[in-house]
Amino acid sequence: MSWLKEIDWRTPAAVALKTLFAKLPQEQRFHITLFGSSPLQLGLDASFLSADVDLFGSYDEREFLTTVVEQAGLAKNDERLYVQVCVPGNFRTSPRWKERAFTTQVGNVTLTLPHPLDILIAKLHRLADKDLAAFRLVIERTGHPTEDELRRELQFAVDLYRPNFDEEMIGDITTNTRVLWQELWGKEINVRAEIIAPALAARRDGYDFPKMDYKAELRRLGAEE
Repeated sequence: MSWLKEIDWRTPAAVALKTLFAKLPQEQRFHITLFGSSPLQLGLDASFLSADVDLFGSYDEREFLTTVVEQAGLAKNDERLYVQVCVPGNFRTSPRWKERAFTTQVGNVTLTLPHPLDILIAKLHRLADKDLAAFRLVIERTGHPTEDELRRELQFAVDLYRPNFDEEMIGDITTNTRVLWQELWGKEINVRAEIIAPALAARRDGYDFPKMDYKAELRRLGAEE
């Protein structure tokens, strides 16, 4: 069952989207995904505002969509809502996000809004004040995620906890997870013991590799030389 029945098209983010969609070539089909705060504004609370609308199409469409955004008068502007064209890799969340996303057809655009849970997981990379506000909003409106639910979902998304590349300008998700637990539930969480280790143990069980005594094998190979 989808998390959303219909979009509130009266919201500022929705108005910007309609302006953008009207500028797209009508003979061409597009698949656009929203992330950041705008899906929460469109689906949960119209008063949950943000300065921009984050979206992406395919990697190949980024340059084209950026041009259309400029033509539509929706490029970055400090005085009004703007559209930020990203790439799919900017949305770093659970690998299960497509299973629970809401998708609807708007003319020649297939529009996808990820589930609030996946929106929140993606916000853990930064966890600014407005990201904490998003967590509180979703929990207040839906009752989810609970502490146990979020812990379990982060186990599914364990690869998010791998070290960042030096060139990446994103936050420390391990530290941010600990901060989040203190803010929401007033307690510590041992990220390595409660998220990373259980997830990797389950992954190892799934590989079903034959067990090998590597030390004994090295000794055997050394004896043959």
